[in-house]
Amino acid sequence: MARPGSSKSSSRKVQRAAQAAASSRGSSESRALGFPITVTMVVILGLALVFVARQNRDVGGAPAVGRDHWHAAYTVYDCGTEVQHFMTTTDPDGIHSHQDSVIHIHPYNSAAAGSSATMGVFLETMGAEVTREAITGLEFDRIDTESGCGDQDAVIKIGRYQVDPQVELVAVYDADFDSIVFVSDREAFSIAKVPVGEDPPPPSARSFSQLDASTGSDLISTGPVGSSEVEIPVEVEIPVDEVEIPVEEPSEADDE
Repeated sequence: MARPGSSKSSSRKVQRAAQAAASSRGSSESRALGFPITVTMVVILGLALVFVARQNRDVGGAPAVGRDHWHAAYTVYDCGTEVQHFMTTTDPDGIHSHQDSVIHIHPYNSAAAGSSATMGVFLETMGAEVTREAITGLEFDRIDTESGCGDQDAVIKIGRYQVDPQVELVAVYDADFDSIVFVSDREAFSIAKVPVGEDPPPPSARSFSQLDASTGSDLISTGPVGSSEVEIPVEVEIPVDEVEIPVEEPSEADDE
């Protein structure tokens, strides 16, 4: 025989069990939904941080797009002899030359800004290449180490020179030339084949003169320039038998 109130007690136990089960299901469902939401939030936050970092790099890193306008003198040497500087007028990214033995650095985009402002960008723009074996350019014959310097073995090096307050060699590179970063205005570089054990000579006086003329000038490219043909002045030899020499007609006074 059931005791009085036992049915009510059992009913309350059943209700509590049901409530506990419902609470457990709700907690599990919340955890199940919360995990992917959390992961999504982390991914979005990470992408946002990467975007901000890139923006800061492009805008704050020097040389910056639309802000900095630097110049660097340069000379190409073949065993101490200066050769023709690069004459190409292409300018896709903002590191280029105006056929003046000066590197003009004012980036149009992030490909040439900050730590991406490198010698490699300039050389590619000029249609040139510098490796441990040779210097190649459109303006001169291939300068390779195999031919040496006289009776001495030769190597390819690039020297970085400071200009102010005096010309002084501050770094020499014998590999990874494309990775050399432009770090300030008014630098100077020698791209040279030299005897083993020797440093690249300073850029020529002509290059420094051009650097001084370019510093503070209003010679600024306004935008990217596509590929163009290189026009290099050459001396044309005219056969003597094709030259017309004017002959002065005798005057009446001469006949008297």
